Amino acid sequence: MASNINSRDVIKAIAKRHKEDMFFTEVKDGPTQVVSHHSRIDAIGIKISWTNFAIIGYEVKVSRSDFLRDEKWRAYLPMCNQLYFAVAPNVCDVKEIPEECGMVLYSPNTGCIRTIKKAPFRNIDPPVEMFKYLMFTYIGPYFRQDSKYPRHERLLESEAYEMAKKYIEDKVTFREVGREFSGKLRRYITEIERKAQDVEYFEERAEKAEKRFDAICRELGVTGYYNKFDNCLEAIKHMKNGSVSPDIKRCVQEIKRSSDLLAQLLEDTAAGRTVL
Repeated sequence: MASNINSRDVIKAIAKRHKEDMFFTEVKDGPTQVVSHHSRIDAIGIKISWTNFAIIGYEVKVSRSDFLRDEKWRAYLPMCNQLYFAVAPNVCDVKEIPEECGMVLYSPNTGCIRTIKKAPFRNIDPPVEMFKYLMFTYIGPYFRQDSKYPRHERLLESEAYEMAKKYIEDKVTFREVGREFSGKLRRYITEIERKAQDVEYFEERAEKAEKRFDAICRELGVTGYYNKFDNCLEAIKHMKNGSVSPDIKRCVQEIKRSSDLLAQLLEDTAAGRTVL
């Protein structure tokens, strides 16, 4: 198995290739409620074109053992015009790909897939049951209206319920649950981180503004803690009118009183009068 590559990584890369097409994952060939055995292909892209209509199927393989024991791929041929094995590096050689299929290789460096062997185009009868499944699943009442997320990152209510149920029954790990919700969770985390950065930035600006405002207050002679803003405006008005602000007046008066007291003290000392 290629290091740190899972099937969801590959499916996301396939979704990028089909960003202009209809794209679905875990597509079944009929109603599971009345058919116990059914085929389920990993991903399908449908070209939105009347003249070049095509259904392109993908069977994802991220391990050598999974590729070697796969015997289901023939059941997918009636579901699509072209069938590809979408593989991680070192999973298989192109010579091992059946002649009815093609091969695309996932690159962990780019997060994209590239075609190694083009799949032959086959004319098929319209897969009516599969179309019904897609309509009922993605257009019907159970479809979650998360239009801002790609189809491959959406979960049906039933799928979310089943995933939670399996987790409670210890049939899947928390990591597997995380993979199902990872795309949406990453978006939430990214948005929260962005908002946190904005808050930190504005807090820094507010702190700098507060320090500058305090410096302005000191220069204007405003020393009180209350109504500092109004007192600053008042001091500026006095300066513009050529008068002195009340705070500065009080400061000068205090200096004068201290000076008068000092002069009296010196005079009394020189006269030999007792200084109390």
